[in-house]
Amino acid sequence: MKRGIKTIITGVIFLVGACVVPFLFILPLLLHHQNENQFKVPGAIEVVVDKPGRYYLWNDFQTVYNGKSFNRSERIPGGLNIQIGDSEGHPFNFVGDTSISSTNGSSAKNSIGYVDVARPGKVTVRVSGGAEDRVFSFSKSGLLKIFLFIIGGFGAAVVFGLTGIFLIVWGIVKLAKKNS
Repeated sequence: MKRGIKTIITGVIFLVGACVVPFLFILPLLLHHQNENQFKVPGAIEVVVDKPGRYYLWNDFQTVYNGKSFNRSERIPGGLNIQIGDSEGHPFNFVGDTSISSTNGSSAKNSIGYVDVARPGKVTVRVSGGAEDRVFSFSKSGLLKIFLFIIGGFGAAVVFGLTGIFLIVWGIVKLAKKNS
């Protein structure tokens, strides 16, 4: 094989890798189903929090829960009383935040609000009121993780792409030097 051809082929492989690498970073996010602590509302759930952080209360308006499908309005009804506290009964400061929505396959949810949990332990979520049964869930925010995976995937793609271009140019230079 001519001198430089292997370098060009390697460069092309890196360029193809630049197109594939972002999907390798993002695919696990799409396939990963975070542990959803779903519960029926009105009702309550006790969750063990392993790590401090921001935990969201979600309105799972389109989901399947215990074998029953739920397809409710994205808006929660007025009059719901939401209480979130630690194992000792101390309430967390619940901050209303309906700015996040998520769709995964045939399931859809939007945020109701969040609490900042400072230390690991048991957290109790109680929701009362409302005329119809709904499904809510309580889980740690995954937005930062998603953002970092996306940035990492595209950063790796840039590195692969630039390396591929460099190798192709270097291979062409090698071929040109050999032919002259």
